[in-house]
Amino acid sequence: MNELAKQITEWREEKGFYTPSSINGPDGDAMLGKLMLVVTEVAEAAEAVRHGDLDNFKEEIADAFIRLLDICGAMGIDIEEEIAQKMAVNKNRPQRHGKKTSL
Repeated sequence: MNELAKQITEWREEKGFYTPSSINGPDGDAMLGKLMLVVTEVAEAAEAVRHGDLDNFKEEIADAFIRLLDICGAMGIDIEEEIAQKMAVNKNRPQRHGKKTSL
């Protein structure tokens, strides 16, 4: 995933787009905008579900990952390590985190 994040960031830079490398100062507003683009891709995936369009659903999920991995690449986030650490935390949580529903 880290290598893919690097490749995506390089591709994005070649295409002339900007992704901030920080969440502080002026970059904070730009990061909020980038995160809303991730939300937009997830919303488009939800719309594909509403229409039963599996091909579009897969494309929009890929778009969400591309945007997230670009943020990781721009910020130098070791996403493989972050996911491993978070899964270690999740493994110690109770069944369904103590909730009654599975969602």
